[in-house]
Amino acid sequence: MKKCGAFCEIYGDNINNRILEYMLENQDLDFAVGDMAKEIGISRPKAYDVIKEFEKKGYVKKSRIIGKTQLYFLNKNDERIKLFLKDFKQCLKLIIGEYEEKPRVSFGSGIGIAYTK
Repeated sequence: MKKCGAFCEIYGDNINNRILEYMLENQDLDFAVGDMAKEIGISRPKAYDVIKEFEKKGYVKKSRIIGKTQLYFLNKNDERIKLFLKDFKQCLKLIIGEYEEKPRVSFGSGIGIAYTK
């Protein structure tokens, strides 16, 4: 599996959370399960199993079919998804805050001088 993001770092790195994180990251796009599975580095059968489970819970809905491919989208009207979206935004703020706290290397106007801010 590929490296997990902020959401999975905080809530646990497992397949369900990786799929949920993918959907949160792409919340305004519909997606094909096979493409999602490839991008996050999991098997297609497992991805389809989780999407079926998420569909039963109301986390995702079918959006449209392109050729033979069913696309899905994140159901932003679901109460749990609303909470996940808030948490996801907080996770991103936390990560941004961690990067802001690290000193950055800048190059001064002097020749060959580097300093941190």
